[in-house]
Parts: sequence; C-alpha cells; structure tokens
Amino acid sequence: MTKGRAAFAGVRRVGWDEFGELCRDLALAVSGFNPEIVVGIARGGVVPGVVVASMLQREFFSVRISRRHDGELVRRQPELLQEFPPQVLDRRVLIVDDLAVTGATLDLAHAHARALGAAEVRTCCLFLHRGTYRPDYAALVSDELHIPPWDRVVLRQGRFVQNPAYEALMDIAVASTRPRR
Repeated sequence: MTKGRAAFAGVRRVGWDEFGELCRDLALAVSGFNPEIVVGIARGGVVPGVVVASMLQREFFSVRISRRHDGELVRRQPELLQEFPPQVLDRRVLIVDDLAVTGATLDLAHAHARALGAAEVRTCCLFLHRGTYRPDYAALVSDELHIPPWDRVVLRQGRFVQNPAYEALMDIAVASTRPRR
C-alpha cells in the first residue's frame, strides 16, 4: 500500500469463470467502439487484453509500462519500457490493463498511441478502484483487493505458493474490514 492510499474494502479472489464473464462484459461494452487493434499493458493487462481481442477477433499487441523492475517498485511514475506497436497508426486502438487506480499507466499508453498517430484511442481495465480516474470502460468497480486467477500463485523452488506480492496487501485488506472499536 502506498502512502495516502485508502484501505481496501476486503479481498476478492477472482476465479477463471468470473474472469471470463468480466472479459465478456468488456468485449460487449467496447464492441460499439469497434477497435481495430487491442494493446494489453504487460504484465497484468496482457491476459484480459488477449482474451478481449480474441472475443472481438482483433489483432493483439502488448507493451510494457511499469513502475516496477523484477517485482520491486523502483519508479514513482510508470515508464514505457519497450517500443509501442507502430501498427496503431491510423487505427482505432483499445488499451487494456488489469487494474486502474490513478490512471497514470493507461494515460501514458494513451499518449504514446496518439503520438504514433492512432486515429482514436480508448482505455479499459478489468478492475477499477473508486476515485477520480475513469477509463472509458471498466468491468468491475470496487475498492476490494482483487487477486486475479493468473497471479494468485507463483512457482518457487519447484512448488506453487501464494504470490508473496499479495501477502502484505491481504493483511491490510483484511484489517481494513474489521470493525473499529
């Protein structure tokens, strides 16, 4: 949890079935925009991005934008860490991320797509935390800590274990739901 960020309103472990339903909701919502290209922000936005692109039968590309290096927070603001796909030129582009809180990552991707000549750019996310930022589309809006199915466990020394990145966050989320005395 970063300084100044509100506590979570509990923990939501999203299963594969719910993930599929959320992707179907996004695909339906963005179908009126009729994107020609879908760009998923690596890492978390790639999974929902490729599923939505497949549902819409559109080309999929990924781009790496992050505040992290090897899982550690190393930047205050997200940075573009690989070239944005030039195929966005003169196309309607949908940018997908798994989670939006401040919108800084989606805004940076939007700016790069426009700078490369995209005809129109819209943003979407699987999970949106309530606040001032609003992407064009969001599948689920809540203040829960969302643990997506692809990120729940990691392989450590030949065994699958709960992703340690969520351990401290889950403690905060659980503590924030306890009644105050």
